[in-house]
Amino acid sequence: MDHRTQGLLLILLLIILSVVFQVQMKQFANALGSLPRVDGWRDQMGALIGAAMNWRGLAIVALAGCLFLVWLAALTRLELSFALPLASIALLVTAVGGGLWLGEGLSWIRVTGLVLTAVGIGMVINS
Repeated sequence: MDHRTQGLLLILLLIILSVVFQVQMKQFANALGSLPRVDGWRDQMGALIGAAMNWRGLAIVALAGCLFLVWLAALTRLELSFALPLASIALLVTAVGGGLWLGEGLSWIRVTGLVLTAVGIGMVINS
């Protein structure tokens, strides 16, 4: 398998991991609700870290580490100007997924923006 094909497979893996990461982050944020009000940034950071010390928080940190490694591996095989637009497909999938899986609103303006983004990604891929 050549470097380009390997890079494209890594980008596909990156997209899948990114969607899982973003959905888990949103569900985690929903589960947290509003954190208790504390004074000072140290207390706020302590409250966030304390809240993150459960299975979902640790899974999100592990996903972030995996995303870093997969992205780094993809960049060793693809040009950044090609890889980044491909990786942004994850944003489209996540936005649509937020509407479908999480029940978030998908107005016509959002859908139009997503379509325009997809067209732009297509233009870069074909350039």
